Amino acid sequence: MSNPGPATTVTIHPSNLASNQAIRLIGVITGVNLNAGTNVDFAIPVQNSSNFSVSNVIVTNASVSLTTATVAVYPGANATGTAIVSSTGLTSNTSSSVVNQLTINSTATQAGQNIYLRLTAPQGAAATADVYIYGYDFSNYS
Repeated sequence: MSNPGPATTVTIHPSNLASNQAIRLIGVITGVNLNAGTNVDFAIPVQNSSNFSVSNVIVTNASVSLTTATVAVYPGANATGTAIVSSTGLTSNTSSSVVNQLTINSTATQAGQNIYLRLTAPQGAAATADVYIYGYDFSNYS
């Protein structure tokens, strides 16, 4: 068999937008303190995009079974803008191996350089989790 050409390299996130890509990682925050208090915002930096639409918000790697923690996702701090994810409980996150996809409330395009995870109710005890935000990146086309 002839040589098919040079090897290709596959890299981990953040992925760069190319014309053949669809959903990619928009932002991630690890080790979120889910007992920080009520209505506490955590800024999630947007990676390599100036125009995007959120399609998936994933919560995983919970340090304990989450029974009372609730979160929401907004385009602006202090719950400003239309909620991307309305306040929702994380009771599905019963262990570190559970991957919980939250229901998206708004897919409107965003241009901010941060997305805000809002802890609307704390866990009541020490607890952390990781949050991944995926979406469509329209930066090259706007």
